[in-house]
Amino acid sequence: MIDNTDEKDIELMFAEARRYDLLTAEQEQTIDTAKWAAVRQIFVLIASDKDLSRYLAQFCNECLCNPPQIQRFPNRDLHFVLRRELAALFKDGTHKTQSQQAAAKLGTLKTAEARVAYVEALALPASLTIGIAVAILRRSGGQFADTVADSIGHWQRHWLEPVPSFALSQELLTSIKRELRHYTAARDRLVMHNLRLVYSIAARYKGRGVGYLDLVQEGTLGLIRAAEKFEYEKGFRFSTYCFNWITQAVRRYVGDAGTLIRFPTHVQEQIGRLYKERYTEQARTGHEPDADTVALNAGMDPEKARELLQLRNLTVSLDAPKFDDDNETMGDGIIGETFGEASDDAEQASLGKFLTSAIGRLETNEREVVIARWGLQSGAPLSRAEIADKLGVSREWVRQLERTALKKLKGQGDVKYAFDDYRSSSNW
Repeated sequence: MIDNTDEKDIELMFAEARRYDLLTAEQEQTIDTAKWAAVRQIFVLIASDKDLSRYLAQFCNECLCNPPQIQRFPNRDLHFVLRRELAALFKDGTHKTQSQQAAAKLGTLKTAEARVAYVEALALPASLTIGIAVAILRRSGGQFADTVADSIGHWQRHWLEPVPSFALSQELLTSIKRELRHYTAARDRLVMHNLRLVYSIAARYKGRGVGYLDLVQEGTLGLIRAAEKFEYEKGFRFSTYCFNWITQAVRRYVGDAGTLIRFPTHVQEQIGRLYKERYTEQARTGHEPDADTVALNAGMDPEKARELLQLRNLTVSLDAPKFDDDNETMGDGIIGETFGEASDDAEQASLGKFLTSAIGRLETNEREVVIARWGLQSGAPLSRAEIADKLGVSREWVRQLERTALKKLKGQGDVKYAFDDYRSSSNW
């Protein structure tokens, strides 16, 4: 159900969207040309100043030698944003050579024309270019809102060399601000004239445990990302290009927030297909079909279909009512646990000390993976992807190390004895 406040907000959104007509192909080309012209002009402005050129050279060197580490960021989102933007400039990235050349040459070249060639060769994404420009303005005392610049600011605190201060002329600062306004105006025009597409896609995912306004918000973020990356020269219409970005953002949010347990995207798609077939069959026959019928209609193995259909029944909200005609919730009947005794803390401390000793017998790489995977040293547990980013290796390498380390721990006699003793004392 949508309350009156939400209905008013939705009506205001629709009224705002109706103010912006759909763009023609020529209008999209004109807007996108203005957007990338502003980005390229920022390249020229950075290359025209020796201090900014040296800053960009140091920026590239840090990408190669000191990529951002997740534990140095206040939240994971900022880290992921920066890793996404810088991926091509890392030592294993697609623009590694250009990054190395820029790090070596930008600080020493005498002419602005020569420096521009190296800056343009980096082929920086528009969002990263704007983030760097905003970070530069912040170093000069300006205050501007930008998520990529926020991430760069946190990363710069841990650079191998101190970030240089800038003595920029007022004319240069004014020029950078002007190009930022031009870029923002062009990007926002693409966004505002396509908001109705966000509303249409978000409406398809209503009724999946997430509010419509939240879906619109996530879809709009996907639309903004599409507007930043869009290149008209590749031959696509923007409305075609942004469709996948909006859909991906909405679907990912539904998967993350729509249920208590998050399943991989392909599993969510399979579950959705099965439930769609079940509802269709129920509407056709008037009674609920069995798992074999649903699996047959979906073209899926019956055993796998049963497993997928059960996944939605793994959790129950504590706020759900016990009975249809009662206000008592499931959580009202849960008895709170008593405080633990002092002996419990001592037992846990002893067990932790023993586990640390056992892990110390592993190889260095195995030990790092196990400690990071389960947060054994006052840190939050990390996923395999986060550990791979932290160590600069592949996820498969982390998975193999984890499996080998656990096999070694399981094979240690004293570890097995301690586990059996703990299990018996815990009445497993």
